Amino acid sequence: MLLCSSMIIQGTSAPFGEGDRMGDEKNTYWDIKQPGISFNLGSGRIALYRATLEIMGYPEFYRFLFNQGKKMLAIQRCGIDDPGAHKLPRIIKRETCDVSSKDLVRLMYRSCRWNPDMTYRIPGVGYPDAFVVAFDLHKAFEINEK
Repeated sequence: MLLCSSMIIQGTSAPFGEGDRMGDEKNTYWDIKQPGISFNLGSGRIALYRATLEIMGYPEFYRFLFNQGKKMLAIQRCGIDDPGAHKLPRIIKRETCDVSSKDLVRLMYRSCRWNPDMTYRIPGVGYPDAFVVAFDLHKAFEINEK
């Protein structure tokens, strides 16, 4: 497993306060060839970028792995019987695939102390041989989608 003290996150698939919050950095440019993931608290939406799915081989099933202590998140290709498995929604002609998991989104916002009024994007590092993309949540940056 990529993360030693990981926990598997449950959710479903479908087309805080002040202080030293993670992700306060501003950035508006995004290379669509870069694997990435975005979180929006208001909608409970997680956007998986096409490059992320390509590294994972457009899996039928995937799961999230979260190491809260290291603030690392990974998305991993898996089988239907693996713990935390979710079916990937139908891919449409967009650069993102939206999935919904309000519990995971809330956990990310609380763990990282992100501003609940902002959307956060995190660049990923792909491991194509393992069909995994890892995200260092310390590298999250705010984007404004309003």
